[in-house]
Amino acid sequence: MILLCLYVDDWQQQQGNCRIEIMKYEFEMIDLGKLSYFLGMKFTETKEGLLIHRKKYAGEILRRFNMADCNPVVTPIEVNAKLGTKIEEELVDSTIFKQVVGSLRYLCNTRPDIFFSVGVVSRFMERPKHSHRLAV
Repeated sequence: MILLCLYVDDWQQQQGNCRIEIMKYEFEMIDLGKLSYFLGMKFTETKEGLLIHRKKYAGEILRRFNMADCNPVVTPIEVNAKLGTKIEEELVDSTIFKQVVGSLRYLCNTRPDIFFSVGVVSRFMERPKHSHRLAV
């Protein structure tokens, strides 16, 4: 198995049985060793396979939007969450809300477990209200 990550002129590879010399023969490249960190993603090889996470990026989101002291939860969204546009409550800053949701959407690339919840709150980006902000 070869895992090949390409981004403009930067790339990393994680390989199993394939020999790196074959790649060097075809492409001009430098071997930087085992893949550990690339484009904000941390790669950890375990006996079960390759683990990809963005713990550092998730922490940056929490700090940037003053949510570092929030309590962790088991599910990404409350089971009976009632979110809608007809709720009578104050609006929150839509620019900040869009930045939070945009950051979370980027995080969804490596966190499919939050994809549905982020999609739900994405519906309210034009006129976000206090309950929408709390759901984030």
